[in-house]
Amino acid sequence: MGQVTAIIPAFGHEVLTQGAVLRLRRQTRPPEEIIVVDDGSAEALAPIAGARVLRHESNLGFAAAVNTGLRASMTGLVAVINNDVTLSPDWLERLEAVISTEQVDFACGKLYRPDGLIDGTFDLLTRGGLAWRAGAGRVDGPLWSQGRRISFTSFTAVLGKKEGMDLDETYHSYYEDVEWSLRAAMLGKTGYFEPSATGVHQGSATAGARSDYSTRQILRNHRRLAYQYLLPDYGSEYRIARALLRAHYLKQGRWPDVPGEVIPGKPRPARLRELLRESENTLYEMQMASGPDRLWRWYFRLTPRIG
Repeated sequence: MGQVTAIIPAFGHEVLTQGAVLRLRRQTRPPEEIIVVDDGSAEALAPIAGARVLRHESNLGFAAAVNTGLRASMTGLVAVINNDVTLSPDWLERLEAVISTEQVDFACGKLYRPDGLIDGTFDLLTRGGLAWRAGAGRVDGPLWSQGRRISFTSFTAVLGKKEGMDLDETYHSYYEDVEWSLRAAMLGKTGYFEPSATGVHQGSATAGARSDYSTRQILRNHRRLAYQYLLPDYGSEYRIARALLRAHYLKQGRWPDVPGEVIPGKPRPARLRELLRESENTLYEMQMASGPDRLWRWYFRLTPRIG
């Protein structure tokens, strides 16, 4: 077993952060060090027993907070954990064992919502740039209880090899883990979903689940991901996904302004097409098996299926 550093990004919510540190110290396999990155809270976080607190003088976003923690860490493995997640006591021990036995670069487990429904397992991505946290909002069952190799993961609670874990800070917050997963997969990195490593995620404790900020960031970074990697090859799928995403938020009464910006493309190796094909087919199969959400029903109705 290697040594592990746990990184907790925080923006305010001092009590939540203190609780997250305390629970990590009580893991069956506690991390060697816990680093809390105070991402420009209005009032600086007080010292926290059992953790090293680093501070940004202004709010730079989740991605920058993670990267600051990575630069300060001294171990080969790092766990990135939201401060509103309560992990099972053996979460770290189980995922550390999986990385060793399965010979993968990262691992994640199954998170529940406070009401007992699934918050998420691993992530999946379509050609149109829409991402789905597999199982979100579903009742637990066999479909979400099978260990498997994965390409995409949320950074809500993840353990991975430090090298190459850095996030793209231009995303600020939201979709930064989708971009990282796609970039890592194109470089040949693989992960594992271990359903026995569980936790409860309160969800959007910092930004708010239905805030204008979170909606604006999702719309902004969905567009950013598409311009960096998916266009022009998947222009039709992107336009359909964009219209559905906007309609989804409009129905909820949210239509935030998303300023335009110049978005340079990134390298797109040939492996990208196969990655998206596998991911979208898996997403389709899981949606159909568990009862498709409205957005996804329309996405698959409007976009051509891929073999």
